[in-house]
Amino acid sequence: MDRPWLQEYDSGVPATLDYPNVPLHQFLSDTAGKNPNGAALVFGNVVEPLGSALMDCTMSYGQLLQLTKRFAAALQSLGVQKGDRVAVHLPNCPQFVIAYYATLMIGGVVVPTNPQYVEREIGHQFSDSGAKVAITLSLTYPIVKRVRGDTQLEHVIVTNIKEYFPGLLKFLFTVAKEKKEGHFQDISEDTNTYWFQDLLAQAPTEPEPVDVTAQDTGVLMYTGGTTGVSKGAQLTHKNLVANAIQAVSYTHLTLPTTL
Repeated sequence: MDRPWLQEYDSGVPATLDYPNVPLHQFLSDTAGKNPNGAALVFGNVVEPLGSALMDCTMSYGQLLQLTKRFAAALQSLGVQKGDRVAVHLPNCPQFVIAYYATLMIGGVVVPTNPQYVEREIGHQFSDSGAKVAITLSLTYPIVKRVRGDTQLEHVIVTNIKEYFPGLLKFLFTVAKEKKEGHFQDISEDTNTYWFQDLLAQAPTEPEPVDVTAQDTGVLMYTGGTTGVSKGAQLTHKNLVANAIQAVSYTHLTLPTTL
């Protein structure tokens, strides 16, 4: 047993895997092509007593790919080019997924930034990564606005958490929580600041094609900074693809056939 750890693998988990030489966003395109109506994201259902189809937003792979392409084109309209850093300062929501894959699709580098970080931490990661664009919630926009002048940010995109809530939940949120909890923001006087949905509405349906390879950097993932200043760990598309395939293999899901 020169690899004794293999005996600890769950049943059905292979000892070795093959990794296709493709960028990560190819998986989204492949899955949307093969199963466009399949559920890609389920968002909502946050009020358990009312949990039902009325409280869920289910987005198909076809819809997700369409939104991703539009947002990729929107980022290009702001001048984002291959290698540019895009800070995604969002919680777990559809806008994060759209922004993540859109950035990868045009060769950008995603900088995921914890929305619970304080100003000092956010400012450091924006500056250290050289982020050109930041995408943030309306709730956390005031923090981004305060640190913006000390960073290289050229554009800020603001999104409201309710944008992909289903109708009933969106209405309840608007009436009971939006203004009270600080989600309502006026960005009309802020230079180079845009609403997420406005950019989507104005963008072409397809981005300009960009040659993205498995060896290109896809993500700068920052460490926690417990032993010093938080540092960005460089992840290539190959790293991300390998991680995705490993996770799928361990959970016994079906991965779409890739190129």
